[in-house]
Amino acid sequence: MYHLIRAGAIYEIWAVRPVSENEPFAMKWLPPGPKYSRAHVAELKHEYNVGIMLDHPNVIRTIDFGNTSNGAFMLLELFKVPNLKQQIISGGYKKLLHRSKAILTGAAASLAHLHEKGWIHRDIKPDNFLLREDDLIKLIDFNLARKPAGGLSKIFGGKTKVIQGTHSYMSPEQIRGQSLDARADIYSFGCMVHEFFSGKPPFTANTPNELLQRHISSKPQPLTVFDKNITPEFAAFVQRLMAKDAKDRPANMKDVMMEIKTQKIFYTPPQPPAASQAETSTERS
Repeated sequence: MYHLIRAGAIYEIWAVRPVSENEPFAMKWLPPGPKYSRAHVAELKHEYNVGIMLDHPNVIRTIDFGNTSNGAFMLLELFKVPNLKQQIISGGYKKLLHRSKAILTGAAASLAHLHEKGWIHRDIKPDNFLLREDDLIKLIDFNLARKPAGGLSKIFGGKTKVIQGTHSYMSPEQIRGQSLDARADIYSFGCMVHEFFSGKPPFTANTPNELLQRHISSKPQPLTVFDKNITPEFAAFVQRLMAKDAKDRPANMKDVMMEIKTQKIFYTPPQPPAASQAETSTERS
């Protein structure tokens, strides 16, 4: 059994079930042909090496890697649900608000686990979280994951020439090519949280360079501008996640997770869409 789930610019994602197995898997495949290169095989192997170290219910399970005459592949847990970005766009972000605490706590827990294992994700965004209807959320895609800067690279800056990541969610230090630690992911997570509650990323621009400059110098609008039901305390916490200086952000993702768990997000808890519609119908009748 196999079928194509998604075809990207380089890799393809397939749902597969080996003949000897009852459980289906997801396979990230680098097919033979013009896309196949030593560099792309190394990228896939790197992603496997990171993923195989992780063991958490909120992280996609990595199973196997191989490189054959039929191409290179990585075998993963099959968690065939839309990503968070798709759900924010297609269903309307307001439909998720009553589930916000469970969803964001799970997302923060996945990232805390990654950091505890010694990695920075470097591409945190809603596209890289798969979300199921029962609020189970899983972190995916460790292609850009790297160890935090340390030793001499931290002392001398450790600048890199190539900016890697997704422009709408990148921390100022990542844009500048500086050495990174877990607080770069915390900034990106803050951008994602902002989008979760507002329906759009904190910054937009007409050009990529303008967008990157806004991350460096512009202050995002507080969430209370978008939703008066959000408490000022929680809005201030999200602003702190996106502080320009890493020193002004929370120290680690465990602290972020506890803040989300314990803080009051809304004055009045949002109702599920079906319940809201039923109440509206009753009021009209």
